Amino acid sequence: MAKGPEDFERRPHPQGWVQPKAPYNPYDPTDVRPAEGYPSEFDAPSSVKKNTGKIAQDLTDYQKIKIDMKRLKYYPRPPSELYPGRYKVLRKVNHKSGFLRGAELTAKLSIYGFVGFGVFFYKWNDNENVFAPFRRFQLRVKEFLLGGLSTDDYNDVYNYKKDKMIPQRPLPTIMYEQNEKKQLVGEDATNNEFIKDRFGNKHVVYAEHITQKEEESMLKAMELAERELELKKMREGLQGSDVKPVWKFW
Repeated sequence: MAKGPEDFERRPHPQGWVQPKAPYNPYDPTDVRPAEGYPSEFDAPSSVKKNTGKIAQDLTDYQKIKIDMKRLKYYPRPPSELYPGRYKVLRKVNHKSGFLRGAELTAKLSIYGFVGFGVFFYKWNDNENVFAPFRRFQLRVKEFLLGGLSTDDYNDVYNYKKDKMIPQRPLPTIMYEQNEKKQLVGEDATNNEFIKDRFGNKHVVYAEHITQKEEESMLKAMELAERELELKKMREGLQGSDVKPVWKFW
């Protein structure tokens, strides 16, 4: 049986029906929920938060109340005492004192200043490092503005050695012996680009011992040479004193 046009007309509201507020605010005592429910309660599940399925039973459940209020776009505003029917304008109050703002600004400027100084204006070492390109850029700018550089700065910009080896600290004896057991030192066949043959403390001590012996032998040789010169001078002096002059008769 075909439906007539009267069946498509909107049915009248039931007795006592009140125009609902949308969306429904469960924390507003004046917002009475109708028996049929509000349209906002039938949203898609993807648009509803997990913890908004039930009303917060405890007023200390601030997280649930905060999410519900954010979803309802409800911001509590106290009513105005001067203008009836209107609300007070809530302004953001800056609770930071002048000292805290100054301390925060000083800390930020100090951090940025130290970083900028360490990257651009400080020479960390005489070898190639991650900050070397930034320092060369700073020196080029200085050369462009001032028209010249000192000898050391000029060499840092144009005459630096890319392949200069970075000095390494010697390994402790225990670590060096462990590397020897693992065959990581001593032979070209076991060394590759990923393994560094670092020397140990015992090699440093042995090299210093050899250097000390060479210095001692050099000092002894110098002392012997000086003694020979002194003896030679003494002999020459004695030989000269034995020869009597011709004009002396006694």
